[in-house]
This record gives sequence, structure tokens and C-alpha cells, in this order.
Amino acid sequence: MAFSLGKLMGSGIFGVYADKSGRRRTFIIGIILQILSGPASALVPWFWGYMGLRWITGLSSAAVGYSSLTILTEVSGSRHRQWLGIAFNAGYPIGTAILAGLAYQFRDWRNLQMAISLGSLLLIIHACLMPESPRWLITQNRREEARKIIEKYYGPVPTTPVPMSMSSDQRNNKQNGIHEEKKENFIQRNMKSLRILFSNSELRKRLIIMYLSWLTSSLSYYAIALNADNFTDNHYLYVLIMGFTEIPAYIIPSIILMFLGRRAAGSLLYILGAVCLLCILAIPQDLTGAIMGVALTGRFTLSAVYGIVILYTSELFPTVARNSAVGTSCVMAHVGTIIAPYVSDLLGSVAWWAPSTICGSLALVSGILCLGLPETRGRGLADTVEEETGEGRENTSFKKCFPFYSGNKEFQPSSNN
Repeated sequence: MAFSLGKLMGSGIFGVYADKSGRRRTFIIGIILQILSGPASALVPWFWGYMGLRWITGLSSAAVGYSSLTILTEVSGSRHRQWLGIAFNAGYPIGTAILAGLAYQFRDWRNLQMAISLGSLLLIIHACLMPESPRWLITQNRREEARKIIEKYYGPVPTTPVPMSMSSDQRNNKQNGIHEEKKENFIQRNMKSLRILFSNSELRKRLIIMYLSWLTSSLSYYAIALNADNFTDNHYLYVLIMGFTEIPAYIIPSIILMFLGRRAAGSLLYILGAVCLLCILAIPQDLTGAIMGVALTGRFTLSAVYGIVILYTSELFPTVARNSAVGTSCVMAHVGTIIAPYVSDLLGSVAWWAPSTICGSLALVSGILCLGLPETRGRGLADTVEEETGEGRENTSFKKCFPFYSGNKEFQPSSNN
């Protein structure tokens, strides 16, 4: 619980902080906190001290994870962005499988905590090699730094200014609520990205849909996983199998995205997961094997859609507020993580079918709403709100939530990457 609360708060705090102070700085702060709090939590003798350190570890995990994802998204081209995003998320099931092996080897929780924490030292190498996002630097009018980073990896670039004059930069920054000369306190600066997102009606609609999507994915994923005690006594084997079986769930989206856009792929997987979870209502309670098989199939599809949702969120918002959008969406995911035990244990004890029905219903609503979002496949990332919502860009329309009308090409295969 303390770790999840830390990730929840860290996603919001560091998501906004990264938009104001940089993705790389946020990443380094997260590494420092993680390296210090992880081993300390294995040594502290007090319960509340342990809880506090786990909370800090959650904060650091959010800072490291979502700042690195944002950098990955902003430096990759549209052709490679989808499989790089999927590969990034594939680290989760691999880590789950490794955790099962470590837990089997180190039965004492302190030794296990120390073994897990020492792996954070590898992130120091990552920090030394990872540059700041050139896109973020340009939005902050730090063009020379951006040019040096681009030249380091891609060779010399023309010395002519980026096709956006200084006056245009200042105009866009003013419209987006970014006043570079104004001195503000920490809270004021960090709230600006959120104001950018919520003050624009188009971005606000996108954000609300993504909030529901992230919450649904996380809630369903953990609520179903918490039923492990009902059908197995070998927790090590279960976690190992769960990790390995999830790896295909992160590969499948990359295959689906070869034929469908982000919008159609996300909606399809949400609806498939909803069908699986709602079908449990038709299975007799005594057929536990069938119930678990269908439930795990639903969990599999919702694991697959999670990678698409993360990628989709990072592409739906402009650079000036992208990390805030991803970070605050992650907050909603951790809300789902926190309430999952209560949905599984409290509601499940009253009605065994309630958890799957709630998760299936939310997945169905998320799948339908995703159809209303604009497609981002194959298009470049926007840096400002004006670029993202201006002429030539597709906007959110809930009329598209009913895709099976003539002229809708969303579910047709395409050769574009």
C-alpha cells in the first residue's frame, strides 16, 4: 500500500515536474531516491520507518519510469515508436519472472528486499548515457543544447534556426501559459502544465478518457491477480508462470499495431477483455477451472492493451504537457491498484462474480470511449497546444464511438507504419 501510494503521488508530482525542469533531471532524482531508499528499507528496524521508505521507493519508481518513457517517445520516430514502447513495457513481465526466482532463493524478506534494491545501481549507467529530450529543450527555447544533442547522435545539422521564430516561440509559450522570465514558486510552476491540459476542451476530453482507461487496466490487472490464493498453493511457480505468460501479451500489441491504429487496437483489446470478464456471469460457480481460465484470458488482453494505452497517451498530447498527461494518467492507474484489493476481497466475499463484472463493465466503457479519440498512428508529435489542436489534426468525437458505419476505415488493415 505504501509503495502504491508513493507511485500514485510520484506520478503526479514528477510528471508535472518533468515538464518544467526536464525529463533527465527527473530521472536522476528518481535514481538517487531509489538507490537510497531501497537498501535502507531492508535494514530499518521500525515498521513506520519501513513504510516511509517504501513510500519514497514508490515516488522514485514513478520518477524513473515515466520520465524515461517520455524521453523514449520524444526521441523516436513514428515508424519505431510503437515497438519501442512495447519493448519498454515488456520489462515488467520479465521483472516479474526474475522476482519469482529471487524470492525462491531469498526466503527472508530483508534479503529479498536487498537483492531487489541493488539492481537499481545499474540505473547509474543509464543516467550517464541518456541525454535530455531535444523536443523538451526546444520548447524551453534552449535550442543550442538541443542542437548539440542531435549532432552527437545524428551528425551535423544546418545552423539555420529551427522553423519557428523566436517571436513565434514567445507567442506559443505565452498562449500555453509558459512565461520564461516570470519567477514563480514550485507549486505555481508545476500547476501550469495541468492548466494547459484542462483549460483546452479538446485536451481535457482526451485526458478524461485516458484517465478511465488507465484506471480500468490497472484495476482489472491486479483484481484478477489477487485471486491466486484461491487456486494455487505454490506462489513462486504461479508468479513465474504469470511473468512468462505476460510476455506474449506485450508482443501481441506490436503485431496488432501493424494492421490497426492505436485507437482501433486499444478499443478491440478492451472489448475482448470485457467480453471474457462478463462471460464469467454465465459460468456455474462450481466450474472453478473454467472461471479461472476465462478470467486469466481477460487479464491477458488487458495486459496487452496496457502497452498500447501508454504509447497512445504519450502521442495524444503536446510536448509542453506530455509528461504531465502521462504522469497524472499513471496516478489514476495507481488509484486502480490501491482499490483492487478491496474490490477483490470485500466485494468478492459478498458476490463472487462482482469483481469480474465491475472490471468487465469498465473495460467495455473504456473500449467504446477509445473509439472517439483521434488516431495518432504515423503522425509526428506536436510540441505546442496550437500544433496539437490546430487545423489538419483530428479531434475527439464521440460520434466515432460507433465504428460499424459505412466509411469508417479504422478497422481496415493498413500498410502505413
